[in-house]
Amino acid sequence: MQLTCPHCQFSKEIPAAKLPPEATRVNCPQCKGSFALPVVTAVAENLPRVTCPVCKLEQAEAAACSSCGLIFAKYQTAQHESPAAPALEQRTPLSTQPKAGFWLRLVALMIDGFLIFLMQVVFGLILAFTGSSGFHMGGSLSVLLQLFSLILSLFYWIFFTGYCGQTPGKMLLRIQVVTVDGAPLGYGKAFYREVVGKFISSIILGIGYLMAAFDEQKQGLHDRMAKTYVIKL
Repeated sequence: MQLTCPHCQFSKEIPAAKLPPEATRVNCPQCKGSFALPVVTAVAENLPRVTCPVCKLEQAEAAACSSCGLIFAKYQTAQHESPAAPALEQRTPLSTQPKAGFWLRLVALMIDGFLIFLMQVVFGLILAFTGSSGFHMGGSLSVLLQLFSLILSLFYWIFFTGYCGQTPGKMLLRIQVVTVDGAPLGYGKAFYREVVGKFISSIILGIGYLMAAFDEQKQGLHDRMAKTYVIKL
């Protein structure tokens, strides 16, 4: 029910169920003036009702909320359009992101290489102290160390790149490997990039790595093969 103050014309919608059945007086919240409250009639109770989705006020059906001023038609339109907004953001091409250059990627590679070297040294010392006298290592332990180094390197590059596109070295320098189409990188593509792609980039005298210094999109040969970029965050 719409109540209007006769003194200052302040108006507000009040749910009919909250109005007392008998006549009484109320004070206007704006001018503090007192006026008689009309008795709720059966006709008023049978009017179409609507509840504002913002302020939750139950009121007579209208184009806008009498309490907060929300326009119901615009609110419903915005609710239908808002789910599409994130999809538009996801379709933004990654080719527009700033790419990490050759030297930045080289520093990240050196950091990762140093970390792998430290883990290999630690494992080698453990083998040296537990498997032979002093630092003298037998043939079997030497093979075991080489096998560990190979597995460690493969696991390091494939796991970190496939999991989040960032090795610890890339995390420190805030760069990341991403696919050109925005799809998740995954361990399969990480294996193809880090093992197959980098092997080919290496055997051609490292030219596959040097391509990142001259390519327009800063892609090495292994990036082109796996369809990836290395972007700045």
